[in-house]
Amino acid sequence: MPSDPPLDPVAVLTRAGRLGFHQQDLMDLRALLDDGLPADSTRLEGCVERLRAGIGRLAVDGPDPWAELPDDPDQGLVPMLALLAVAPEVVGYQIGRGVEEDQAWRNLADLGQQVWVHRLTYGRFGLHNQGWLRMVWAGGFAWLGRLQFNLQRLEDGEWVLSTHIPRRGADGPDSDRLSAVAVDESLARAVRFYAEHFPDLPTTDFWCRSWLLAPELAAALPGSNIAAFQRRWLLDDHIGDGDNDAVYFTFAEQAPYDLRRLPRTTRLERAVASRLERGGHWPLRRGRIAQPLGCPA
Repeated sequence: MPSDPPLDPVAVLTRAGRLGFHQQDLMDLRALLDDGLPADSTRLEGCVERLRAGIGRLAVDGPDPWAELPDDPDQGLVPMLALLAVAPEVVGYQIGRGVEEDQAWRNLADLGQQVWVHRLTYGRFGLHNQGWLRMVWAGGFAWLGRLQFNLQRLEDGEWVLSTHIPRRGADGPDSDRLSAVAVDESLARAVRFYAEHFPDLPTTDFWCRSWLLAPELAAALPGSNIAAFQRRWLLDDHIGDGDNDAVYFTFAEQAPYDLRRLPRTTRLERAVASRLERGGHWPLRRGRIAQPLGCPA
């Protein structure tokens, strides 16, 4: 793998800025680059090549780009650099499908958010969600306002618009409210985006798998945006274990965690922690929303 431009510090930092890195994370990345990229070049080359091979494989069914790396939250530098190296090629793939360049870069900006989430979780610069970002780098992912979407093929072969709820929306630190208006806008944008740019993979439903779809959560937060969001979805019978997801996405804590130390500053925090303290659980639920036949311009 050539070291220029993928490992050129200026190029890496420029890409990181376009991919939503927060200021402190950019500063820490710069410090690492100034120290001479302390990464295993052989492993990095393998990750880059496997990421490249996965662009356009929207079912995410190719080789795992991280297969040779240790499963450790402090081993994310190599994946981070590989993702930064390959980002322009993923952007190019989306541009080839007619996506505007700025939107294509925005679609990959979850890398910056995941680096920020790593800091929330572990208190330091790094990356631990590279497994999730493999799907983003396949090229069928879009961050459209408050929500994120990707083309997902279900076990029966059906393609759906898988829907994700990031900690913050695409418009920065003040865009975390899951308001009805913001959700409506994101869903409408997704219908237009995928019909225009991925017409070869038509979908009819939005699909979501999340602890946020649990009716128990809506019951614990009556009148909330989360309750209104949950009621949009027609749930199936699948019930999974969502306790760790509930704690991670609410408190940025990974198991094992001490329930007694979790904060209780918001209604959501109190609802999540108190149910677990009482011996209850948070289920993972799956749901669908039929795509509207027409969406506002």
